[in-house]
Amino acid sequence: MYGPSTQRTRSQPAGNRSLGAAAAEKISRRRLMGAAALLPLAISERAAGAPAAPGELSPARRYTLSVNTEIMFPPEMPRAERIEQIAAQGMKAFSFWAVDEQEEKAMLAAQKRTGLACGSIAGSGSLGWTTGLTDPDHHQVYLDTVARNCEVAARFGAPNVIIFVGKVQVDIPWEKQYRQIIAGLRKAGEIAEKHAVYLCLEPLNPIHAPEMSVLSAREGFEIIAEVDHPHVKLDFDIYHLQLGEGNLINNLKLGLEKGWIQFVEIGDVPGRKEPGTGEINYANIFRTLREAGYSGFVGMEHGTTTTSKDAMETVRQLADAN
Repeated sequence: MYGPSTQRTRSQPAGNRSLGAAAAEKISRRRLMGAAALLPLAISERAAGAPAAPGELSPARRYTLSVNTEIMFPPEMPRAERIEQIAAQGMKAFSFWAVDEQEEKAMLAAQKRTGLACGSIAGSGSLGWTTGLTDPDHHQVYLDTVARNCEVAARFGAPNVIIFVGKVQVDIPWEKQYRQIIAGLRKAGEIAEKHAVYLCLEPLNPIHAPEMSVLSAREGFEIIAEVDHPHVKLDFDIYHLQLGEGNLINNLKLGLEKGWIQFVEIGDVPGRKEPGTGEINYANIFRTLREAGYSGFVGMEHGTTTTSKDAMETVRQLADAN
């Protein structure tokens, strides 16, 4: 779809430059990608059809809210207790990042008691933030990490394993890093398929993680399209994508139409708090998901301005809003 020439070229670590320089580089890259982006967006908008007319009800939701246990609750609270609280609020699913063996047992017991589904877990460990697949010397360790976390996901019945593919390596040409990402994700996809889970590549944002290799939906779509593996898809994290790219609804429609998006995560800007507290029009985001017939999990990976109970109720109401 988009060639790797549209991706970044860097000669020094992004973390050593000013924010303005990093932002300028992103803008330059996006300008190069702009022409290629216009045609598929126009096609997507025509295919998606017009939104519901004023007063007309959009379709009922088919997606399931999955409450992330990590940043909405007090850090000292055991995750098993967090699962119990999520169930007590009438929610149907939870997500988490990573746990040790002892806490995993307690969480599995809590999941069995409550009957909650598990929407997602984290899958690439610390390597996803560092060497990932961009450094060829660490590919096998990365794949081994993904394999272990696919096993954890299978034990929880979680279909989605969230991954990052590493930071940009300043001493390796970007073209080579890009090819390594593609090849590595194809191998990782074979691992995921064996465990009947999906690897979900999550683009981050250039404000908080400018050194990372995937920082927009467009970059993520390019990779997913080229990898072309049924078990390697995109995690459309709306918080990150609003900070770094915007154009949320057009990209969401395009990714869903093309089958690139497997998982959606929410959080408002600024602050990564519950939807409705910031600048993102979440009523329209949820309407778009309903009209597209999205039936996967929506991960509530955000904090709260009040309490976890209030945040869950706020999102539940928004998710069903017309």
